[in-house]
Amino acid sequence: MNAPNNPMELTYKTRGADGKEYGPVSLNQLNAWLREGRVSPQSEVMRSDMDYWSPAASFSELQGAAPPAVQPVSAHAPTGAAAVPDNDPAKIAQMKSGAGWFYWIAALSLVNSFAAFTGSDWRFILGLGITQIIDAFGQSVEGAGKIIALVLSLIVAGVLIGLGVLAGKRHTWAFIVGMVLFALDGLIFLLPQDWIGVAFHAFVLYCFFRGVQACRTLNAA
Repeated sequence: MNAPNNPMELTYKTRGADGKEYGPVSLNQLNAWLREGRVSPQSEVMRSDMDYWSPAASFSELQGAAPPAVQPVSAHAPTGAAAVPDNDPAKIAQMKSGAGWFYWIAALSLVNSFAAFTGSDWRFILGLGITQIIDAFGQSVEGAGKIIALVLSLIVAGVLIGLGVLAGKRHTWAFIVGMVLFALDGLIFLLPQDWIGVAFHAFVLYCFFRGVQACRTLNAA
């Protein structure tokens, strides 16, 4: 393919291995991506004076910049950053696992709250400390106390589920807010020296931390 007469006036778009389009960018920028390995000779490229895609190797103005046998990655990754795909299955699984704990905590705590509401003595030993306090308050207050306690527990569970949804959508702040709230909840178990509850909170905080790490890596890709 012949080089254009005025290559610096034209722009280029490229289609990454993830199927997304990147650009338009200048010839110099596209050559830089080729040298860095972010675009390969086999990557599809469209010049602004064309209406079809063609391999980068077919452009004479690009052939001198392309290194041999480079695995293409997303062209939008920051210069000098490690090439981590934003759809890395391992990182996504790690993030989803961390976010999933919001749902588990909400479910365990709700089961305990419903048990308290029905007057059952059966409980999970794991769950939130704040809902246990709410349940105890509901049982100690006459009249509508149990209903109020159950509604409050539902609100707490709703907040956790909301954070889980947002964390699963790569909102790092949702993980961080959840970690802060869950760490504060852990103090409720620390004061009476309930070491099983403390250990459970420490484990879940570690899972949240791994979720934060994966989320940041995916968002930076």
